[in-house]
Amino acid sequence: MPLRPYDQKQEFLLPPSLNEWVRHDHPARVFSETVDRLDTTKFREPKYEGRPAYHPKMMLKVLLWGYATGVRSSRKIEERLQQDVVFMWLAGLEKPDFRTLCLFRSTNKDAIEGVFADVITIAQSIGMANLGLVAIDGSKIQANSGIDSFKTVEDWRQTLKKAKGEARRLIAEAEQIDKEENDRYGEEARGNELPQAIEKTRDRIQKIEELLAQAKELGKEEKARMSLTDQEASFMHKRATSIPAYNAQLAVTEDQIIIHADVTTEPVDVNQTKQAVEAIRVYIGETPIILVADTGYSGGENLKYLEDNDIDAYIPATGERNIGKTKRPRAQLYGKEAFTYYEQEDCYSCPQGETLSSVAKTRFKGKYSSRMATVYRTKRGLCAACPRSEQCTPNKKLGRAITRDGYEVYRERMKEKITSVEGRAMYGKRKCMVEPVIGQIKTRSGFCQFLLRGLKKVRIEWKIAATAHNLLKIIRAITKENKMFPAMS
Repeated sequence: MPLRPYDQKQEFLLPPSLNEWVRHDHPARVFSETVDRLDTTKFREPKYEGRPAYHPKMMLKVLLWGYATGVRSSRKIEERLQQDVVFMWLAGLEKPDFRTLCLFRSTNKDAIEGVFADVITIAQSIGMANLGLVAIDGSKIQANSGIDSFKTVEDWRQTLKKAKGEARRLIAEAEQIDKEENDRYGEEARGNELPQAIEKTRDRIQKIEELLAQAKELGKEEKARMSLTDQEASFMHKRATSIPAYNAQLAVTEDQIIIHADVTTEPVDVNQTKQAVEAIRVYIGETPIILVADTGYSGGENLKYLEDNDIDAYIPATGERNIGKTKRPRAQLYGKEAFTYYEQEDCYSCPQGETLSSVAKTRFKGKYSSRMATVYRTKRGLCAACPRSEQCTPNKKLGRAITRDGYEVYRERMKEKITSVEGRAMYGKRKCMVEPVIGQIKTRSGFCQFLLRGLKKVRIEWKIAATAHNLLKIIRAITKENKMFPAMS
């Protein structure tokens, strides 16, 4: 059987067409056309002196395609621009180095925010990103910081004290060596450079002092942990361990288009409900009709806010397994639902018919939220004489206490709604919406750790990942569902 000719030194009679390098049905073509529709005028103004800047659409294409295909490192993207046909085609054979790519990614926050919003608009133009049902969730993603770099503020003060002592010792040693050398060789001999060990110690002292200054500015407690390499990252619990991380937030529609992407340093989600709704209002100009979220987004203030904004929310007060069940310290104790509240008299009635009256106001203050509540108790001594006290309270002296705040009616309405058949079915859709999106970003894009440091920069990176995800969803809709772009103006 004859062999096909093989010659690595083959020359072309006519120059090849770059457009022939990528097949006509390749997803990158739809990807490229989508990015071409974006407004990139908000990126840095071009300079007319010196070497011309790279076109922002080209930079966006290679950066977003990298995040879409799991190539996030600027060095890796630079490598792909040298050897990957699709990257080379998207870049038009331009080859920005990794420093240029990294600078473009980290210094264009407002412009990237605009690109994220424009991609949502494109999705809506082809019938996607409908706000009929929206799900929100968060995921803890490791910061670009090692666990060993985390210490409490108190420990960093001790470390600073030791570092300053080490610096004094090294300087004293250097001065002694200088004196001995002057005595030996004369004072004209050059040797005024700082020893490397002293420079390293001084640099460490400066970094620790900056960290402690930021801790004071942020009001961090002495037991709060901070990282020397990423001072804004928080120490968060994830499964069976704790890691330096950020809490990455998403809101997605039923077709898994991300309409809100943000990052917070708070490990809990309770303060992110309102933030998500307000951000959606900014990006799209309206609020969701139906909102589903897990118990982390609950809380009386959030439930009131959602009702006030006419959002039909489904947020359980407990985990999904415990919806409809009552959680209490002891299985045999009466739950709060066994007590009846009388609004006009502002009192509770216990299962034995005794009255619990208002006795005090108290503030329940957590690290990330607080609320005022009224405490209700029976008259002293009644619970001790009650034949069912063992089923009600272990504190026979003071008796059973019930607390109630201004959001109790909202919790009761939510509980009634979420425990219904329709409510549970609606809440169950959350698992098919936002959780798969988080999984896709982490597995397909390899987004298990931030590459950038600092809250401002990780927010940019998370927005880039969300934009890349949306572009892939649009590509799938165009290629698989025969959706069509509107004509470009």
